[in-house]
Amino acid sequence: MSTRQHVEILPPHPLRAGYDRALERGSIADAFQRRLEPANFTPGYLGALTERVEQALGQDPGDEAMRWRLAFLLLQNNATAAGVERAGELLAGATLPQAVRLARLVAGIRSRADRPRTGRRVRRVNWSINNRCPMSCQGCYNPFAAEQIDLDQARRIVGKLAAHGTTDLVLAGGDPLLWPPVFDVVDHAIASGLKVGLDTTGYTLTAEKLSRLHGLSSLRLPLDAVTPEVQRAFRRSPDDRLLDALLESLALCDAEGFDRVRVHTVASAENLHQLPELAAEVLSHPSVAQWVIFQWWGRRASPATVRRLGVAVEEVRAVVDGIRRDHPGREIHLAESSERELLNWMIQSSGQVVTFGSGAEEEFILGNLLTDEVEEILTHPILDFEAMARGIPVTPGTVFGAPDAVLG
Repeated sequence: MSTRQHVEILPPHPLRAGYDRALERGSIADAFQRRLEPANFTPGYLGALTERVEQALGQDPGDEAMRWRLAFLLLQNNATAAGVERAGELLAGATLPQAVRLARLVAGIRSRADRPRTGRRVRRVNWSINNRCPMSCQGCYNPFAAEQIDLDQARRIVGKLAAHGTTDLVLAGGDPLLWPPVFDVVDHAIASGLKVGLDTTGYTLTAEKLSRLHGLSSLRLPLDAVTPEVQRAFRRSPDDRLLDALLESLALCDAEGFDRVRVHTVASAENLHQLPELAAEVLSHPSVAQWVIFQWWGRRASPATVRRLGVAVEEVRAVVDGIRRDHPGREIHLAESSERELLNWMIQSSGQVVTFGSGAEEEFILGNLLTDEVEEILTHPILDFEAMARGIPVTPGTVFGAPDAVLG
């Protein structure tokens, strides 16, 4: 019998460990480094901070750090085309490494400025529908929001996605299984014609819950190692039996005949040596239809964590290539961090919609589905439709074709 503990937390912000503690609390520099905390990453907080930075820059127009901060805020807070242009002007002649990086991102946004933005469709949507989780993974990319929508609001959002023509919906978190209404949302989305994947830690999965999820196109479960200490090196948990709990979830899917499991593995410097042995474990389960290996992405981690867990993509490719040779015919994907920039169109648990760059702190608010239509959000200048088309469909064994043309 399972002995899993019930753990339900709003994970602490992953950047907290990397904060500069010497900064004066409440100063512009301190407020800027705290802007991605769940309660702060909102239009209101970012807008007020933008005003403060504008005033400071007016007093010292040559302050490059302040110019970089203002450019970042203009991009992060529902950017307009004019905001993108101003960010580019602020970053002209940049010498600070972080400003040079942001200037490159702006150049990419500008290069797409003449491409059609109306009449487009977002095919796959990720939804961090619950802001609680039993784990606190190091470098977790999910931008946890402080607010949690209710079932009626979730139904309205599903209706907007279905009416727009979205085909694939991934419900994630946090852990969606810690939010009781998620089963009603799954049923409503499937009834609305969406293919639905559910991305869970699997930590609280039971036979009863699995039976209520029989209509899913895929169920995503994590497994990162073959030994307990390595498993917990990335997914922090108070449970020293975490690996056993994750294996129990896979065994449960096997026993119940649920054959649409997609295993997620995060490849880092801590577990790369175990991946060949892990492959034998993952692919031995009849429930597993698909295995996705993610290169660890330290975009929200502290510098010390990046140094400990970071791994070169060439090393990951070499290991994955060997696994594919050893297991021909199996659906094994490698998600490289460089290929994930601007890939996600993610709804937060508050209804706010965001996307991510590949650099540190690059999270961009696009709108809010409680107040905006999907089509309005898709006109956002930062969006890269070619990147979004690289996403893996919800249903194992299928692929997206070319990016959607402008819809007539």
